[in-house]
Amino acid sequence: MEIGISSSCYYPQNTLVSLEKALAAGSPAAEVFLNTFRELDPDYLARLDACARQYGRRVLSVHPFTSALEPFLFFSEYENRFEDGLALYRRYFEACRLLGASILVFHGNMRAKAVSLQEYARRLGRLVEEGERFGITVAQENVDRCQSGDVASIRALRQYADRPLHFVLDLKQCRRFGCDIREMAEAMGPENICHLHLSDRTDQCLSALPGRGDFDFRGFFRYLREGGCTANGVIELYRGDFGSEEELQDALDYLKEQTI
Repeated sequence: MEIGISSSCYYPQNTLVSLEKALAAGSPAAEVFLNTFRELDPDYLARLDACARQYGRRVLSVHPFTSALEPFLFFSEYENRFEDGLALYRRYFEACRLLGASILVFHGNMRAKAVSLQEYARRLGRLVEEGERFGITVAQENVDRCQSGDVASIRALRQYADRPLHFVLDLKQCRRFGCDIREMAEAMGPENICHLHLSDRTDQCLSALPGRGDFDFRGFFRYLREGGCTANGVIELYRGDFGSEEELQDALDYLKEQTI
């Protein structure tokens, strides 16, 4: 298992600067959180790729800045908009290929605009199929505010899907929703979890620096491995969740020790 850092930890710094900081901190791999349409341009993506190559590191995953638009693009009743959503996300799949990433993180629909889970699975399946044409895995993340936030919905999506689904397990999102992390992992199926968003918890913070809280990372990683999970992971925090960049580097070193 490789543990890296998401460029989102340094937001709102420029994504290229953020990626370089993550790699300079010793991250053996990274997630790139794209923040604007111009960052989908081939020239900008080439600069991101050159940065990763300079450090001899790899990009694991790409996180779209249009996650908040996914309910509007993919889960409305307007079919032409769905097709335009697929066209837009082909640009992300191409970005993944240019960066050498194999995973696109997908938030999906909001709970406030819920569709039936049968219909959700059908539309997600279309996007998954489109990603497969590019060699990219579309991975459904559990997100507190989304239909994917609860265990029952994840189980239902797997039941209704006409193809295998893959997942991003986000620890802080489990805590925000109030669901047990291992129960969410079981619902996804550890063998289907292809990416991890890692954080710790304290009494004051549900997305603390790994090593600063009480979460048993070593036991958790062992549980995933025994269930057939081969995912890599990244520290994904908000900038207000840590002080200095050295603290983030310490958290990375801590997590590397817990994978042994």
